[in-house]
Amino acid sequence: MFSFYLTSVEDEKKYGIKSDLTFGYFDKTKFEGDIHWNDIAFQYMFGVKLDDIKVNGKSLNICQNRPNGCMVTFDSGTSLMSVPTFAFHSMA
Repeated sequence: MFSFYLTSVEDEKKYGIKSDLTFGYFDKTKFEGDIHWNDIAFQYMFGVKLDDIKVNGKSLNICQNRPNGCMVTFDSGTSLMSVPTFAFHSMA
């Protein structure tokens, strides 16, 4: 189990809130609502099934026409976002 808590530079300066990565637990004070657990579909990269992405509550239907569905990997070790071409064009 691992969790990410990401803040902005402004929040760090204004409130002293720092981004955080935890292993083996999550800090219940850093979120509201329920946790929804996902099965690992690809164990070597913590890949989980992605149904869709919403922006401002609007569905992008990224995985709608994918015969094998979509998979996403949560990675704290990169500063870049990498997406397949089909997904990039859906978000542009």
